[in-house]
Amino acid sequence: MVERVRSGVEGLDRLVEGGFLKGDVILLAGNTGSGKTIFSTHFICRGATEQGEKGVFATFEENAETLKRNMLRFGFDMEKLERKGSIKVLDLEAIKGSGMSANIDFILNALKEMEAKRLVIDSLTAFLSACQVKFEYRMLMHLFYKILKKIDCTSIMTCSIPTGLDTLGLGIEEFIADSVITLESTVREGQLKTRFLIRKMRGTNHSRKYHEVVIAKNGLKIVPFSMM
Repeated sequence: MVERVRSGVEGLDRLVEGGFLKGDVILLAGNTGSGKTIFSTHFICRGATEQGEKGVFATFEENAETLKRNMLRFGFDMEKLERKGSIKVLDLEAIKGSGMSANIDFILNALKEMEAKRLVIDSLTAFLSACQVKFEYRMLMHLFYKILKKIDCTSIMTCSIPTGLDTLGLGIEEFIADSVITLESTVREGQLKTRFLIRKMRGTNHSRKYHEVVIAKNGLKIVPFSMM
């Protein structure tokens, strides 16, 4: 029987047959400010509070203190969940010089110690910058992907879409992601809006239409009806 993991994001699961496939790696791509970190926090925190699944949030984009402060305004008390042992925030922004291999080991050790079944890497773009040789990071990410699959850890890895480009530009997304989701910032009627699209999701009959994203004081939600 296929086992699915609830995303924790309001409005999403109904578009993907009830949730992500357990153990899958989801690549979440988007422009700056499109809501990637908020989306990922939903996945980790609601996984812990509503599904009883421990999670690791590895942050490269901002330090742990800033992340916790920013997410608190959306109702996510990451500090409290961390004290309870439900989640762990890894501040990889503070150890950027350690190299990609060391960072992978750091993350895997945290997953093992907690027996965590959810992982967020925010962001993959910054994560890969720790490795200067493209061949090496392709090899390491392929190995990392295989290990995550083996331990049944459902993972979200965020990445930035460069301004003016439609591609992710990583050169590895085709083999390290079971699913690719985008959050795209657009200007409509003089206002900045965000829209959501599932570009691929293996083994799932998913929505293939754009949906509007709403970010409010209680976090992020996806409007179920499609956008024209």
